[in-house]
Amino acid sequence: MKKIVVLLCSCFLMTACVNSSKINKEEKKSETVADMHNAENSLDVDGIYTGTFPAADCPGIETTLTLNKDNTFTLHSVYIDRKDGTFDDKGTYTLDKNLLTLKVDGDSDQYYKVGENKLFRLDSDKREITGPLAEHYILTKE
Repeated sequence: MKKIVVLLCSCFLMTACVNSSKINKEEKKSETVADMHNAENSLDVDGIYTGTFPAADCPGIETTLTLNKDNTFTLHSVYIDRKDGTFDDKGTYTLDKNLLTLKVDGDSDQYYKVGENKLFRLDSDKREITGPLAEHYILTKE
């Protein structure tokens, strides 16, 4: 009988130690760590992005944005169903956290929020475009 009591006590103590160990590991896993990732240090933003932006006077603007590793870009825009509707812009870009700024030669800056393999066009005040056409202001990386 004494052996059974000793055996049960031993089992109880071992179970308590194992559960305590599991709890400590779970507590360590649940500690939050500040996320230091942003487009500047996590994503390769250089590459070719395409999409079709809405337009008031035609079915849309087919847009191809090429971001080069040397912080230069080319922006090719084709206004669908317009004979004189092809435009090419060049310039440099900067990246500050998740804000991509295109400095267009001879024109106002353009802004994009950088996502994973996507660029979300922002308005001139660097705010996200909202409303029913918002989903059309996205360029996707090829």
